[in-house]
Amino acid sequence: MPFLIARAAHWLPIIAACCAVTLVALHPNISSTALVLVALAQLSTLKSFRWLTCLLCISAIGLLLPGLISYLTPESWASTADWQTLTRWAQPVALESFRAPLLMTLALQLSALAILLRQRARLGAPLLLLAALLLTGLQPIPSSQPFTPLLRYTANWPSLLTLGLLLLGQYLLSVRYWRGKRYLINALWPACGLLIAVLMLWEKLHHEAEQRLYQQVEARAQQATHQLSLEINTHLNAMRGFARIWQLQRSLPTYQQWTDQAAGYRQDFTYLINIAFVTPDSVIRHVYPFTTSNLSALGRRLFDVQPAGREALEPALRGQQEGSTDIIELLQGGTGVIHYFPVLNADGVPLGAAAMAVSFPLFAEALFAQLPAEQGVTRWHNGTQLLAQHGDATHPGPWLFDSQVNLLDKALTLSYQPRWEYLASQLSRLPTISLVTGLLLTYLLYLVLYTFQRLGHQHTAMQNSNADLQQEIRKRSKLQQEVEWLARHDELTGIANRRHFLEQADTLQSVRPISLVLFDIDYFKRINDQLGHLVGDEHLHFFAQLGKSHIEYHGGVFARYGGEEFVAWLPSHPLPSAFKVADELRQKLATSSLTHADGKPLTLSAGVVTFNCPKDVDLARMMQTADEALYHAKHNGRNRVECGEINTTEDA
Repeated sequence: MPFLIARAAHWLPIIAACCAVTLVALHPNISSTALVLVALAQLSTLKSFRWLTCLLCISAIGLLLPGLISYLTPESWASTADWQTLTRWAQPVALESFRAPLLMTLALQLSALAILLRQRARLGAPLLLLAALLLTGLQPIPSSQPFTPLLRYTANWPSLLTLGLLLLGQYLLSVRYWRGKRYLINALWPACGLLIAVLMLWEKLHHEAEQRLYQQVEARAQQATHQLSLEINTHLNAMRGFARIWQLQRSLPTYQQWTDQAAGYRQDFTYLINIAFVTPDSVIRHVYPFTTSNLSALGRRLFDVQPAGREALEPALRGQQEGSTDIIELLQGGTGVIHYFPVLNADGVPLGAAAMAVSFPLFAEALFAQLPAEQGVTRWHNGTQLLAQHGDATHPGPWLFDSQVNLLDKALTLSYQPRWEYLASQLSRLPTISLVTGLLLTYLLYLVLYTFQRLGHQHTAMQNSNADLQQEIRKRSKLQQEVEWLARHDELTGIANRRHFLEQADTLQSVRPISLVLFDIDYFKRINDQLGHLVGDEHLHFFAQLGKSHIEYHGGVFARYGGEEFVAWLPSHPLPSAFKVADELRQKLATSSLTHADGKPLTLSAGVVTFNCPKDVDLARMMQTADEALYHAKHNGRNRVECGEINTTEDA
């Protein structure tokens, strides 16, 4: 399994690099170029080309950095138009087509930064890789907005798949170094939770920002539609009032009367390119204003020169009802519509009709003059037929607002499409700033948590090591004490041995008198031979404990000298006192439960010697004298205590 992971970590960057190169060849852009740089950086990491890895990562981050800054910079600092100008110097395309999508930009930069940090956990590489994975996984999720997003937040599927291969290769390459570090997991989970919260907050903020802007632009389009409808109703009502004026007289309007009345209306409605009086036989009798095209139409029959409007003109000439033509080509040029209103005299007799020609281009120019041309384009059309257009149509945005406008019995469409630059300049930068700031805070949180977790782990390890060391010290001290105890005590009986006994001679040099007693168990060899060594060992242990308790009770030191021989120091005991102590011990042993194989009690013989000279204790002479006294005790029948005397006059 580790072999397969290693091979996958080796081949995935190669496959991703090939895919990225293909993307550059088919659709060269910032995203595909950065993908190539990151893939090559990962390959150079596998080959241990450290300097090349740093160069490629820095190049990828630097290539994407201007685009990221353009997403973050407030409009008051650097306008969208300024960024567009800078973009055209590099490539004659729109800014949104030139820079990489926001989420793709962040994911690529985080991936390059993780490679630059050599996937070190203490520098935050696991969090950077996780953030890049989440940003990549967020992009294929469809938007819940009912309109097309203004900014490009997501890349296309080939770019996302290529980036996914790169991130998977990075993970497989680094996971072996991260596995088993519990403090890494403890630091990563809280940071991961904050990261998810940041992404959710950004999703909400940028949706709300675009929706708010969309509603503002939609409201402006509806306002323009309302204004157009209001203007149409206003000029239609004005035209009806103009036609009713002539009911105050019985004769046809004269040239001067027509001119005087039409001049005021023409001043209010400049898009009325002709206000004409048409006689019942469809002949144009009066016109206003006096343009060349209008004057050339005088005396001409509309039924002949403009048959398309006959259906609307005839009812008006008969005084039956007003009407309007379809959208036609006007005699004055351009598209428009002609309204016909009956002209009746005071007796209600039809005198003719008032024809008012509305030029759609002039109508749109007058109506939409208040809309800044650089913000977008407004189109007035009838189905596929464009009637009028106002504004700048270059680099249109993704939003198109269509509204229906009724012109008498005709339903026309008013379309408003704002330019992308204008929309981008009005869009709030707060969501993007919050996203980048949240990523930085998440990164800092991870570093703090990782540092504390690592220090805590090291502190715990140090405490454990210290506890183990203390335990080892205690164990060695106990072992040393046992060794020292064994060095000064007899293992079988548990009392002091010869070494300890001899060491006591130095500590008792100043004590006078001082007595030494040498004990020997009578016929002990028979016990070993007849009852066995185990029983003999038990007898030795019993006597050792009996002698130890008795001698220590009298302030002395009792020790095993060797075999069945025992020795005792009795400081501050003169010879009679020492003799008494030794004899009492003999009697205790004789009356104990210890017996030979034949049932006879176990007895001992002892030799006592006392040193009362101010000179230093001569241990050798005392031992020799006590041994001679012990010999006399055995020679005199055993089970007795004999005294020895040191010849001090001989010393002198």
